[in-house]
Amino acid sequence: MGMLAAPVLGLADPAFLPATIMISVLPLSVGVAVRDWDAVNWVDVRNAFIGRVPGIALGAAVVAMTGPRAIAVIVGVSVLTAVAVSLTDFRFRTTPRNLRIAGVFSGIFGTAAGVGGPPMALTYQHETARVMRATLAVYFGFGSTLSILALTIAGEVGGRQIELSLLLLPAVMAGLVLSGPVIARLPEARVRVAVLALCTVSSTALLLEAL
Repeated sequence: MGMLAAPVLGLADPAFLPATIMISVLPLSVGVAVRDWDAVNWVDVRNAFIGRVPGIALGAAVVAMTGPRAIAVIVGVSVLTAVAVSLTDFRFRTTPRNLRIAGVFSGIFGTAAGVGGPPMALTYQHETARVMRATLAVYFGFGSTLSILALTIAGEVGGRQIELSLLLLPAVMAGLVLSGPVIARLPEARVRVAVLALCTVSSTALLLEAL
């Protein structure tokens, strides 16, 4: 969600980044986790979370020391990097060490830019779809909560961010409800190409605007 939504919403209003994205991820994560609760790999959640905590602290520090323009650049670069890596043949193994490293980068980019999914998704891509969805949903549910707390302490969460989150909430919930019956009918390869293309265009546009 962050990879697709962050650059698009950043073009619409810089206030969407990063706190609003993190707040909006919460109901999605909770919904997916509840739906696939029995498929959660708790050992992997723990290992990834060991890395997530210091990553959150670093990400919050980045946000506190920079401004909207820098955050937009971080979003654009992180999404374009994720697109580039996803197009290569490079593959990560789901080991405790790799999960902790991915957790660090996920914490940094998730907190600083609202785009914490790619490091974890790339590390976890060889698991079955249901286990991946459930495990990452629990991880991002807890992780997003801590990131929001850190951003609040850093003074990056206020009335405007809450207002924008409520604006996004109906669409997020609609996507969650529709995902069950729709996802099985979508051609996976074509959807992947379309998502990567949209991410590339929107991230490039966000970078050009920020620079």
